[in-house]
Amino acid sequence: MDATDPALRVERTATDDPDRGAWLAASFDDWYDVLVAGQAVGRTDPAPWQRAELRAETERGRADAVVHRLLLRAGDEPVAAAELLLPSLDNTGTAYVAVTTAPAHRRRGLATRLLAEAVEVAAAAGRGTLQADVDVPPAGPAAERERVAATWPGVLAARAWGFVPGLEEARRQLDLPVAEEVLRRLEEEALPHAAGYRVRTVRGPVDDADVDAVAALMARMSTDAPQGELTVEPERWDAARVREGEALRAAQGRRQWLALAQAPDGSLAGYTMLVQSAHEPERLLQWDTLVLREHRGHRLGLLLKLACLRVATADAPDARRVSTWNAVSNAPMIAVNEAMGFRWDETSVDLEAPLATVRAALAARATSGVGTTAGAPA
Repeated sequence: MDATDPALRVERTATDDPDRGAWLAASFDDWYDVLVAGQAVGRTDPAPWQRAELRAETERGRADAVVHRLLLRAGDEPVAAAELLLPSLDNTGTAYVAVTTAPAHRRRGLATRLLAEAVEVAAAAGRGTLQADVDVPPAGPAAERERVAATWPGVLAARAWGFVPGLEEARRQLDLPVAEEVLRRLEEEALPHAAGYRVRTVRGPVDDADVDAVAALMARMSTDAPQGELTVEPERWDAARVREGEALRAAQGRRQWLALAQAPDGSLAGYTMLVQSAHEPERLLQWDTLVLREHRGHRLGLLLKLACLRVATADAPDARRVSTWNAVSNAPMIAVNEAMGFRWDETSVDLEAPLATVRAALAARATSGVGTTAGAPA
């Protein structure tokens, strides 16, 4: 079987499709199984979104994006899966695509076939830029990590389709529990640098009194955090978007903790968030951490992370590790993570291409009869 097999067919839905219930019943579980199996190849701890989380997202929909899910079958057998996220509030010229093949069916051009379908969906939605990311497993010293990242099958496939690397991120993990004396020492060393600032924590939804200020902080993540060579427009955040995100996480079985840094004048200077899934209680996800540029130099990033970790682990005693992602170029945040004991265990290569470039590469490969030989963006 290859990408020209007449038995191949695509089953697709979207989070704004009123008939998506039928796709959920007939295709979702097969789609999820292929996606997770494909993304797990060569990795010891893939950390995928859980089945119930993605099902809830498909059932409920999202206010900030439309998500298309595509499954490629050969007869009745699921052989490739794709996801296409189309932001609807900002970055409306960009589509984020992920494509993977069932391990038993790799190197037959199936990811290329399904990517072509996803590209046409993005084109019909008026998107001119595609972004994808490829997770690369552990590889030892820095030089070896660079070699593996450059030659990993998913990266090679993405390059063959016209994508160019734009940002490299490191995933780090922190084993839990962390000794209290370590946390206390780090806090005592940092506090003298943060005179006049106060860090407070929030369990669950943001307080009404803070929600507008938290929305403003979340908007700054798109302008203040390193983006490398990727095309990223400022994101639009307001209280309604914050509340919608909280509601979606609740529907997915996720709970959250925030730590907020308050400046001497009472304004919010930074925040961090930890999330735990009821479907994977042993892992905490360290999501955004931001200190506004005008408030940096006071070790607020470290103090925020310490405070958030304390409250989250007190509430979530089953958690055994924290997973976090940072741009490799973000030296200050990496220093904070390493001081806390986080260890680098994977690399994520973020790539970008004009849609027209990818479409032309796919057309050329189809004409020549060449399929992908090296996996797919995941």
